[in-house]
Amino acid sequence: MNRMYVALWVTLRSRRDVWRLLLLIWVSIGTAAACSPGESGQDAETDARLTTRGAGDLLSGGYDTEGFSAIDPGRPGLAGVLRQAPPGSTPERITIDSLGVDFGSLEAPLRLVEFFDYGCGYCRLFHQNTRALLHEQYVDSGLIYWKALPFITGNWANSVPVTLAAECARDQGRDYFEAISGVIFERQRDWKAASAPEELADGFAEEVGLDMERYRTCFEDDELLWRVQAQTSFAGELDVNGTPTLFVVGVGPLVGALPLETFQQMFDTVLVVLAAQQP
Repeated sequence: MNRMYVALWVTLRSRRDVWRLLLLIWVSIGTAAACSPGESGQDAETDARLTTRGAGDLLSGGYDTEGFSAIDPGRPGLAGVLRQAPPGSTPERITIDSLGVDFGSLEAPLRLVEFFDYGCGYCRLFHQNTRALLHEQYVDSGLIYWKALPFITGNWANSVPVTLAAECARDQGRDYFEAISGVIFERQRDWKAASAPEELADGFAEEVGLDMERYRTCFEDDELLWRVQAQTSFAGELDVNGTPTLFVVGVGPLVGALPLETFQQMFDTVLVVLAAQQP
C-alpha cells in the first residue's frame, strides 16, 4: 500500500470522507476512456462518471434477480441474447452469487464487481494492461474479492457468441475462463468483423484445451444462455452505461480504463478507511 496515502488519510472515518477523496483524485486525472452505449464497432472516449446509483444496496447482499428489468429489445446488438433459453436450463431462482466468475477470498475487506463487454476496446486494454496487476496486488493478497461479470451492451452483436463461449469455458473451470477470455480479447478485431463468429469461438475453445465435446454441447444447446441473459439484465438494473465498470461495494462505480496508479490510489484509500473503522 502506498505509504503516502496511509499517512495522509488514516484519520478518515466516514463514507463522505471517502467520496471527497475519490472525487479529488477523479478531478486530478480528468476523463477516462470507456465504451459508451450506442456506439458502433469504433471505440470512443467518453467522460467517466463516479456515482453510487444505489449500487451498494444491490451488491451488498442477497438481491434476487427475479426482480431484474427486462433486457431492452430495441437495441440491435441485443437480439442474439433475447432468444429463448432451452427448457429446464434456467434455475428457478438466480442470485447475484450465482453470476460472474469469482476471484479472491470471501473474507477480503473490499468487494467489487467488474462489468465488461468482450467487444469493448477499452475493456481489452484494461484486461491486457491493468487487471492482472490489480489482481496480483489486491486479490491474491486477500484485500479484494473480485467478481468478473461479462455482459452484452448491445454495441456489438458478435459479443453474444463469444460471451456464451466464455461461459461454457467457465463451466470447465475458472482457469479455462481466464484463458479463453485472453484469447477473445487478443483476437477481438477478428471476431467482431467475422460473419461466422461461432466458428472462431470454436477455435478459441480448442486453442485453450477445452473438452470439445462438452464445450460444443454447451454452446450449441445454449445451456448457459441464461447466465448471459441474467448478467446483461443485472448490468441494466445497475444502469451500467460504460465499460469497463468496476462497482466497488459500499463506494460506487469506477468507469473506464483508468491508469493503474489511479486504481491503486482509490483502493488503498478505501482500504485504509476500512481498517481505521475496525474496533
